[in-house]
Amino acid sequence: MNYTHSLSLLAALLLIGNIAQAHDAWVAPGGTTHAILYGHGKSTESYDAAKIQQVLAYDAAGRKLDARLDRSAATPAVSAAGAAMFIVDFDNGFWSKTEAGYQNLPKTQVQGALESSRSLKFGKTVLSWSAASSKPVGQRLEIVPLATTAPKAGGRLPVLVLFEGRPLAEAKLSLEGHDEVPPAGTDAKGRAELILPAGGEVALDVSHKLPYKGAEADEWSLSANLHFLLP
Repeated sequence: MNYTHSLSLLAALLLIGNIAQAHDAWVAPGGTTHAILYGHGKSTESYDAAKIQQVLAYDAAGRKLDARLDRSAATPAVSAAGAAMFIVDFDNGFWSKTEAGYQNLPKTQVQGALESSRSLKFGKTVLSWSAASSKPVGQRLEIVPLATTAPKAGGRLPVLVLFEGRPLAEAKLSLEGHDEVPPAGTDAKGRAELILPAGGEVALDVSHKLPYKGAEADEWSLSANLHFLLP
């Protein structure tokens, strides 16, 4: 293998690792049976269904529904009659960085590991809007849309970011797929406002890191997302 090819391979592996770190997990808003997706933007990947910790469904009044999770499908999916909102908690395990890229293993099991994180992902998908969709549901990291009616394309959406039930200040919210829109920072009360695109599926993302107590990783890497459709 020549030097140039080696550098190209290393760059590709690092890129794959960085993308893996930036991935989200969410319930697709379209259809009657909703796929549980893992990926970044429009690019999705297969994953171990055991990483799905829980999927919950709520009706327009905020009551929990009987959610049927099919882990055996090629892409795991969930259905619930009358669902107005879904949430998914996804344990993406440990990710350790080496000079060659990332491995989905704890630092203690990776020779030459430079750094490692424990990755947890929290997805929320609003299908229909009500007072209930504007209230927290208790995810460890959570984006709460502060709207009781469906947002309008090109309009503004105020949101609240919570970490362990408390407002998270100075968090950066990004509008996925719209790099031209600068991230919106939360204030001391965990609130921010975002300008929505002209239509289609909207995905808001936020992340939060904190120290990990243990030899397996250096930090917790938490991410939350909010998905919904605009007319």
